[in-house]
Amino acid sequence: MQNQVRSMLEGALISGIFLVIMFLTLYTPIGIITSIALPIPFTVYAARNPLKRSILVVIASTLLTIFIGALPSMLSALFAGLLGTVMGTLYYRQKPAFIVFVGGTIASLVFLLGSMLASYFFLNINPVTAIQTMTKESFEMSRSMLEQFGGADPEKLEALERMVGMLGKMVPMLLIFGSSQFSILNHWLSRKILLRLGNPVPGFPPFREWRWPRSLLYLYLAVVTLSFFIGANPEQMSYVLLLNIKPILDLMLIIQGLSIISYFSYQKGWGKGLLVFAVVLVFIFPPFPFILMLLGIMDLGINFRNQPKQK
Repeated sequence: MQNQVRSMLEGALISGIFLVIMFLTLYTPIGIITSIALPIPFTVYAARNPLKRSILVVIASTLLTIFIGALPSMLSALFAGLLGTVMGTLYYRQKPAFIVFVGGTIASLVFLLGSMLASYFFLNINPVTAIQTMTKESFEMSRSMLEQFGGADPEKLEALERMVGMLGKMVPMLLIFGSSQFSILNHWLSRKILLRLGNPVPGFPPFREWRWPRSLLYLYLAVVTLSFFIGANPEQMSYVLLLNIKPILDLMLIIQGLSIISYFSYQKGWGKGLLVFAVVLVFIFPPFPFILMLLGIMDLGINFRNQPKQK
């Protein structure tokens, strides 16, 4: 009985905290920041309580959002509740950090896909078309401003226009990237709070120890080989499939390359300065991501970390 009372009081407190965060998200300038924290109360509660009680807290919190917002706030509450409950329940069952991350990514992806389907069938709104229209309008405004100030490069504008036109074909990749970002941010923030509350939560291994399975190398080589035989036809299903798969594999190889840099930096006792510099180069030096991909490919094939160490 004492545990039930404690759980109920904690659930009421969690609902109150969530409503405060939702209010800040809807009606204050810091809404972009606080929106990241929406799943955290549900994650913390689900990590400390059984699943049934967590579901009741999510339902109660979602219904209470009616008093501070309209339908969009309820959808945000459902999304935060689903993500937080899935990840928190996996914490409660003491699953590894990678399993928790994958579970959160899948939960986010399922909700986003479900929202898009509901929008299409019940509201007669195609989210993909709406995104394309908004992006094209933004692109046209930017191009007109650049042309007025004389800073428009025709080649770059043409490449950007092609990319905007392909945006609708890349929605699956964008959904996967977005879902994984929601999951990793929620894991990072929630774990800090749970550790302070005295709940042991598994973390990822050190970045220098990250290594993908060697099967990633075979998959990447297969995708690259197929890309030579498949023409750049946006209407061809195989081309659209490769268009969504290859950026994900590229990012995974870049992470592998950064992990190798972190490993050798740790071995040499150089600290994290080299890794930070490498991450900065990814964004300011265009050839560097390709170098990291080559480094990642070589590590998957050779496994530098298992090579005999020379004195």
